[in-house]
Amino acid sequence: MPGQNHIIEISLTLDANLEEALDYFKRLPYINLPVTDQNGKYAGIINLKDIVFSSLLHKADSVAAFVKPFPAVQKQQALFRWPDGIDILPIADDDNKLLGFITEAGFLNHLSRKYETLAHEYYEVINASYNGIIVIDKEGRIVVFNAAAERILGKKCCDIFGQHISFLDPAMGLLETMEKNEPAIGVRTEINGSVILTNRTPIVDANGDITGAMGVFIDISDLERISAELKLNQALAAELNAIIEASYDGLYVADRHGKVIRVNSAWEKICGFSREEILGKTAAELVAAGFYDNSAALLTLEKRETSTVMLEITAGPKKGQKIIATGTPFFGSDGELNLVVVNVRDITALEHLKKQLEETKALSKRYASELNEIRLQQMKIDDIVAKSAAMRRVIELAIRVSQVDSTVIVTGESGVGKEVVVKKIHQMSNRRDKSLIKINCGAIPENLLETELFGYEGGAFTGAKKEGKPGMFELASGGTLFLDEIGDLPLNLQVKLLRVLQEHEIVRVGGVRPIKVNARIIAATNKDLAQMVAKGSFREDLFYRLNVVNIVIPPLRSRKEDLPPLINMILQKINDKYKLNKRLAPSVAERLYNYHWPGNIRELENVLERVAVLVNDDLIQVDHLPDFLQTSEKKTAPVILNRIIPLKHAIEETELQLIKKALREYGTTRKVAKILEVNQSTIVRKMQQYRIDKDDVEQHQEDAYAHLLRI
Repeated sequence: MPGQNHIIEISLTLDANLEEALDYFKRLPYINLPVTDQNGKYAGIINLKDIVFSSLLHKADSVAAFVKPFPAVQKQQALFRWPDGIDILPIADDDNKLLGFITEAGFLNHLSRKYETLAHEYYEVINASYNGIIVIDKEGRIVVFNAAAERILGKKCCDIFGQHISFLDPAMGLLETMEKNEPAIGVRTEINGSVILTNRTPIVDANGDITGAMGVFIDISDLERISAELKLNQALAAELNAIIEASYDGLYVADRHGKVIRVNSAWEKICGFSREEILGKTAAELVAAGFYDNSAALLTLEKRETSTVMLEITAGPKKGQKIIATGTPFFGSDGELNLVVVNVRDITALEHLKKQLEETKALSKRYASELNEIRLQQMKIDDIVAKSAAMRRVIELAIRVSQVDSTVIVTGESGVGKEVVVKKIHQMSNRRDKSLIKINCGAIPENLLETELFGYEGGAFTGAKKEGKPGMFELASGGTLFLDEIGDLPLNLQVKLLRVLQEHEIVRVGGVRPIKVNARIIAATNKDLAQMVAKGSFREDLFYRLNVVNIVIPPLRSRKEDLPPLINMILQKINDKYKLNKRLAPSVAERLYNYHWPGNIRELENVLERVAVLVNDDLIQVDHLPDFLQTSEKKTAPVILNRIIPLKHAIEETELQLIKKALREYGTTRKVAKILEVNQSTIVRKMQQYRIDKDDVEQHQEDAYAHLLRI
């Protein structure tokens, strides 16, 4: 709102007559005047035309009949536009008391001075900016060119102002910004040997029309130079640090006051103290605290020359160790001693090395002996096919557990060869000369299973032998008891089995005397015992007692690498057993390799024995195979879950198997993507995610077929 000096004050009230009003109009060049009540509060305006052209004009009449309502403007109210159709604007205070009125000319005069002041302030702000600022109008003419722009670009505003932006070289990209109506942030440009970083934005008015463009830029040459120097210094510092840390000799650095400011790893190893214990302490404090009995740093600071001392570590894990330390002073340009670098070497290192060499020789002999024993053990498992990484891990675990008496549980699908692994564990153990007793917990009726396991005393029940009968635990004492299908063990016998595992003793049926037994327990099952525990059909405490070592045998479909040698071994056994000379045609080898074998090795053995025995020809063809193997369509391994796993893991496993199989069959990622109805990029990404090597998959396929063709 304009200031007080623009307000014209009058005192025309509602009780004034028309003659008084006309007198005001004669003296004032306006056709409207404000009117107040007797209390000075604004009531409205009267118009000269309304009075002059009124047919009821009587000069003695009151002006009240001609007053029209018109809103007054509050004194503090901001006004940026003059209302249409009015030559004066009444001004009132917060209580609606009339202060006077302003004219359009006074308002515009005040607004002009206000904008002039504001423009000057904006100009000062723009010129005070450290960043260069250039503004062009919609015709591309330069309308703002501040002092920072002059400094950075080397041009004077008086030479640039009003010129087309193309006058500048380079043109700063402002025309392009205005044309695209898009900001460009962080544009890097080189001008006059300086690196300029510019932010360009279009200028848009309230109607959405582009009226120009603005560029704000800064010279970052010094910043880039400092950044480059910083990187260089960082690299140099890292290099020097690596050199210091790589030093075989121990090093520590003290300042002019003897305070330790750095040590390397070799010093920590030689002296037996961590750097946290040393840093910040002075050499005198370390000697006084009993870390060691002398200090090369103190002697060097005292003599101001290179000094060597023999000292002994008097505390910590290296207490009693003798070392030699040499301190070297470093002087500044002013001749003052700034640093002391102490080099430390263990003079007993040669003796230690000699002792370590003797220990290493002894250790090598022991390792050689153990390696020889492991090789001997591996010779005993040559009838187990373990070409795949999964089966090699199974065999390695079986070898390790065979050397101890820990309870073992072997899990896996039916037909994967759990019993074969159990037999090998027994054969490689120190119980190999004793019995391996097997009992199938699911094949014996519950009422007989207890007596089979624990035996019975004479007369314990009708039909019992008079002298009684030992159970499997007693018979296996000193050897191994194999509890097959442990998941079928009744709950009441689970309690007794738990007692045997805990106490190593049994009580016969009908007896009261505990009998000590020394049988190693190995269990096997194709069931998910953890799930059975959750359902309450298997005791949790027994599960944890049995699950000391869990050997999981993977299904045959998950270890296709084992199929060729496994088929070879089985067919050879069948040929030897029945005096045959059966061979497989290439197409048969392919069918056997691609089948998913839900029955695992047992199913494979049955199929091979069936065709070997029933086929008259020595060469087994596809039409000799069972119907489910004769279809030309390759079988796709189903997703089989033996336990509940997170859905995410199940999806990942399915994707892994599917992509591997598709790669084996179709060779290229493009074909695989087409068959699986996804983008090729998806197949490549999934192969990277699951670490699938296409060349390994193809080589695996070629090797597998080649091996089968040699059968």
